[in-house]
Amino acid sequence: MDCRHCGAARTIERLECTELGYRRFRCRECGREFNERAGTPLNRLQYPSDVVCLVMVWRLRYKLSLRDLAEMFLERGFIFTHETVRLWEATLAPHRRNARRGARLVRPVPSVAALGGEP
Repeated sequence: MDCRHCGAARTIERLECTELGYRRFRCRECGREFNERAGTPLNRLQYPSDVVCLVMVWRLRYKLSLRDLAEMFLERGFIFTHETVRLWEATLAPHRRNARRGARLVRPVPSVAALGGEP
């Protein structure tokens, strides 16, 4: 993995992981340490990335309320408030919109037979 700070390819993986189980690295060029999520909007979050992404998908896709999401995940053992969900949405939703703008929508070309014409 390239260094997030200086871009050097000479990094070594540390034996210990972060508290959430993400791999840690150390750059041989600049001496800085970083983890897998460094340089992403998810880096300083106290929850696993997949939980945060699932909350965001449910919030944006199904239009669930902030309090409903916090309550749903409380039943699954993740304790956070509706205000935390609001902060995640404010931080991560713009990144999702920018990623969707760059994606190209591919639609199948309708065939002549499907439209009722002669092939």
